[in-house]
Amino acid sequence: MVQESNLYMLSSLVAFSAFVVSMYYCFYKKPKSEYGIYPILILGLIALAKSIEFYEKYTYKLKSKR
Repeated sequence: MVQESNLYMLSSLVAFSAFVVSMYYCFYKKPKSEYGIYPILILGLIALAKSIEFYEKYTYKLKSKR
């Protein structure tokens, strides 16, 4: 059985990888329109916020096992 803290860590890594992909797209790809980069940037920042949130839950669940 997978522990809940490990699931939070996995979801944190997935959300952080979404942030990294969005930053790669923003820096290295040319957008088709003038405002095409803003939705990708906003989604990347939301993914970063969720990644931090899940990592905090991971550390809380890990420490509460003691």
